[in-house]
Amino acid sequence: MKIFAGMLALIILLATSSLPAGDGFSAKQVGKLKVGKGPHFSHMGVDGKFLFVTAFASNEVAIVDVRKLRFAGSFYAGFEPLGITVSPAGDKIFVSNRKNGLVKVVDSQSYDVIDDVKVGGSPAQMIASPSGLLVFVANWGTGKYGKLDVIDASTHRIIEEIPVGITPIAGVVSLLGDYLFLACAGSNDLWVIDINTREVVKQIPVGIQPSGVAVAPDGNTLYVANSKTHDLSVIDLLDFEETRRIQLGHRPFSLAVDSTGRLFVVESGDNTVSVFNSELEKIGSFAVGKGSIDIDLSTDNRYAFVTAEKSNRLFVFEIR
Repeated sequence: MKIFAGMLALIILLATSSLPAGDGFSAKQVGKLKVGKGPHFSHMGVDGKFLFVTAFASNEVAIVDVRKLRFAGSFYAGFEPLGITVSPAGDKIFVSNRKNGLVKVVDSQSYDVIDDVKVGGSPAQMIASPSGLLVFVANWGTGKYGKLDVIDASTHRIIEEIPVGITPIAGVVSLLGDYLFLACAGSNDLWVIDINTREVVKQIPVGIQPSGVAVAPDGNTLYVANSKTHDLSVIDLLDFEETRRIQLGHRPFSLAVDSTGRLFVVESGDNTVSVFNSELEKIGSFAVGKGSIDIDLSTDNRYAFVTAEKSNRLFVFEIR
């Protein structure tokens, strides 16, 4: 799977049209920001004031002011920055560098790199544990199979390397902080890892090329976007079993869930975001830029931010 390609200035284009849909849902484009070349993954800061976006092709991380909906600067975070996460305390930003196998540790106040963690392989997404003690790296590895690097968030030392499936690309931690769920795009499965023992407890078959994961607000359901079968696997987190599949648009990639249970799906092949209610009934969709990859929601559920790699933009929508 090749999702990487070739993100610094500001352009905000205010749109005048809304896209109404059922169940009272609507989306209005209110921004189209230049955030460097090749924007990929994004992560909302702990206080919800800033969104951080990795610009893979211009070797920077863009800072977006969520309150003002504008580009607020950028900082260097290594060569080919890709995955990103923020510590729950908000003091550190962890950024993976895909090509040189590094994780950069960045001070969130000065935006200076304060440490390098050599993980090797091809690190992709980053996930911080809710406790703030650990940071997980979905790493494609150097051979056929991937690994999950476990980093001590305070010492920046690797404390475990867990063998996993082929091409681990996205992960999420359960609401209770006891399990990590890791989607492996090359082996078409979801790996369940006990965070306390750091042992693999189950591998759940899903669709072909799973690439995005999200947990429902009740903590009992997990969603997996399957890019090649163009569908959504619904996982029961009590039994760790897939319960059903829902057809999606072309090449779904990333997922986000708001506090009301609405599910947002980035359908990269269609350059759209589809929206489902908590019963997984489709209630609307809206167009985004070319090469759309990731989506983040503001903490008040008012805005959706979508990275578009080929457009070199971050699209901002007011949602209701």
